[in-house]
Amino acid sequence: MRDMTKDTVTTYLLTNRAFVAPTVAEAVGALGLGGRRRLLDAGTGAGGGLVALARAADPEARVTGVDRNADALALAAAHAEAEGVADRVELRQADLLETLEEAARPGAGFDAIWASDVIWPGNFPDPEAAVAALAGALNPGGVLGLFSSGYYQATFLPGHSWVQQKLRVASQLNWGIPGDGPTHNERLAHWTLASGLREPRLRLIPRVVFPLAEDPTARPYLERVVWPELLDAARGRGREAGMSEEELARAAALMTPGHDDYILDEPGYHLLHPMLLVTARRGG
Repeated sequence: MRDMTKDTVTTYLLTNRAFVAPTVAEAVGALGLGGRRRLLDAGTGAGGGLVALARAADPEARVTGVDRNADALALAAAHAEAEGVADRVELRQADLLETLEEAARPGAGFDAIWASDVIWPGNFPDPEAAVAALAGALNPGGVLGLFSSGYYQATFLPGHSWVQQKLRVASQLNWGIPGDGPTHNERLAHWTLASGLREPRLRLIPRVVFPLAEDPTARPYLERVVWPELLDAARGRGREAGMSEEELARAAALMTPGHDDYILDEPGYHLLHPMLLVTARRGG
């Protein structure tokens, strides 16, 4: 899974965008974008945040979406066009830290910056420094929104907590996420405070799916994104995460469509996804 093909990346980006869209829209709405003219979508991916920002801001505002992946930017451009906001956005293939360095110059800053599942050790060896760079790219009074989809806090396998806990560890091992320490991906609030921004706030925005059939984005998200990632982690790092042969077989049964024990066929299946928004403001 770590060496994903272009088709796999596209499937992930589009499926994930559809699933998190309602929560992203709610989180972007909490930024208070009225009167803010220059907005940045840091690590825009398939453009879910890009469109949400353009819709939530004043019509005169302009949103710059930055990503290193040209294929992701093509998806974002198509999404902005389909949603009728293409005239309010600009897409740029660039390194985020270089973009932030440019924005830190006088007169070049942003009034709001949105970063969704971008600041973590897989993307930046020093996430705290990356958040400091985001803070430095804000104009006085500008707002920063750090959003986390809460993947490793989600309940994907209700009723099978031990298997899920070990799968979570296997996945973190697979992606090189540290077990603790200053670069751990759950330290968004810590890094925000260290950046010197003011009025930090945390908002929990839960994504609850039940019954499964009532949410058309949930099954594709689970079957095209979550199950392949977790099963790949189980095969590669499951034993290192403490999974027995019985637990490995159980995990495969629970996440294999058509199996007698396939978890999505259980009438009580539910998905809980606790998504987190950290906001803060630059003084001035």
